[in-house]
Amino acid sequence: MSVYTKISKDALTEHLKNYSVGEFVSVDGISDGIENTNYLLHTSSGEYIFTIFENITGEQTREYLKFMNYLQSREFKCAHVELTVNSDLLVLIKDKPSAIIQKLSGRSITDTNTNYCNQVGKLLADFHLKSQSYSATLRNTRGLSWREKTGDKLKNVVEVHQTGLIESALNLEREMQIHDIPAGKIHADLFRDNVLFLEGKVSGMIDFYYSCEGPLIYDMAVVVNDWCVRSDGKVDAEKFKSFIAGYESLRPLNQDEKKLFSYALVSASLRFFLSRLHDLHFPKIGEMTHIKDPDVFEKILTDRLNNVKEEIF
Repeated sequence: MSVYTKISKDALTEHLKNYSVGEFVSVDGISDGIENTNYLLHTSSGEYIFTIFENITGEQTREYLKFMNYLQSREFKCAHVELTVNSDLLVLIKDKPSAIIQKLSGRSITDTNTNYCNQVGKLLADFHLKSQSYSATLRNTRGLSWREKTGDKLKNVVEVHQTGLIESALNLEREMQIHDIPAGKIHADLFRDNVLFLEGKVSGMIDFYYSCEGPLIYDMAVVVNDWCVRSDGKVDAEKFKSFIAGYESLRPLNQDEKKLFSYALVSASLRFFLSRLHDLHFPKIGEMTHIKDPDVFEKILTDRLNNVKEEIF
C-alpha cells in the first residue's frame, strides 16, 4: 500500500456522500505496499480502508471486490467491501476506481514462528476450499507472459548474473506449465503484511488485488518464500513442516503437487524478484511510496534454483 493519488479533506467529505458510513473525521496515508493508494479513513461510524486503484480498470476492480464479498459471505476471514447508496462496490475519484473497505481488527507480524506458520497454512487451505465455488474467472496479471516481458525489459538495466537467474527460472516456469496439477483461485501475494493476527490468532487475510487462477501449490510457495525463510534465503525446515501440516489438515497434497513443489518455489521467487527489480529501476512517482529490496529475492531465487532437484517432502 502506498499513496500515489492525494485527496483533500473536502474531496473526501464530498466522496463520502456516496456511502452510508458516517461523517468524515480524519484520514491518514498508508505507506506500506506498492500498487495502490491507501488511506486509513476515520468516520463517525468507525475506521475503514479507503483504496484508490492506480493500475486497473473499474471493471477489473469490481471483479476483485466481488470476490472479497463472496469470500466474506462464506465466513472466510476477510474484510467486507462497503456498498454505495446505489448498491455499487466502487466509485470513481479523480477518474480512478476507489472503494471503502471494512478495517479488520489485528496487526500483521514481522517475525514468524512455527505456530504462525501453522495458522497461515490452515488459513490458505480454507481460502482455497471456500473459493472453489466462485464461478467468475480472475485473470492472472503476473503470469508467464508478464514475466517474459518484464525480464526482457530489465535486460539492459540489471547485472549479467541477474539476467542469468531470470532466464534459468523462466525455463523452469515453462516446464511447470505443462503439468496438470490442482488449480483454482489463488491469493498470489500472501506475505506477512497481508495476514492479520489478534491476540496470537489469525484475524484476517487482506489485499486480494493479485488474486487470480493458478496452481494451488504456487500460492503455498509464495507463503514459504516469505514465512518459512531464513536470513540466508534458505527454507527453514521446521517452519516449512509446520506450514504444510496446517495446510494439509484441511487439504492434503497429491503426489504430483509434492514432486513439483520445488518448481513452484522457483516460480514464486521469480515473480517477486522481477517485480522488485522493475520497481527499483522503473519507479512510480507517489507522495508516500515503499520500494522493496530485490536483493532479498535474489538470495531466495538463487537458493531455489540450486535446490530445484532436491526432495523437499
